[in-house]
Parts: sequence; C-alpha cells; structure tokens
Amino acid sequence: MTPAARRPHFWRDISILLVAKLVMLTCLYFLFFGPSHRPLADSAAVSAQILGSNQR
Repeated sequence: MTPAARRPHFWRDISILLVAKLVMLTCLYFLFFGPSHRPLADSAAVSAQILGSNQR
C-alpha cells in the first residue's frame, strides 16, 4: 500500500480515537466531577471551615 493510499485511513482512525476519547472524558466528568458531586460552598460553610466551628 502506498503512503498516499494509507493517508485517508490514517485520518479516519485518528478521528475515531478522538471521538472515543471525548466520549470517555465526558462520561468521567459526569460520573465524578458533575454538579451533583460538588460540595456546598456558601459563605456560612466557608467561614465555618476557616474558623473551625461546627455551627451551621
């Protein structure tokens, strides 16, 4: 197979791998870093954490 004949398959393979990587990273984001996994960060929670008090 000549290099010119191999080139279209090369770009197709790279495109498939990039799409698969994007899908996997999106799944990881929603499974571990999505909005439902974020802690409460209001002013009362932050001041309680800094000052070390257990009042809420």
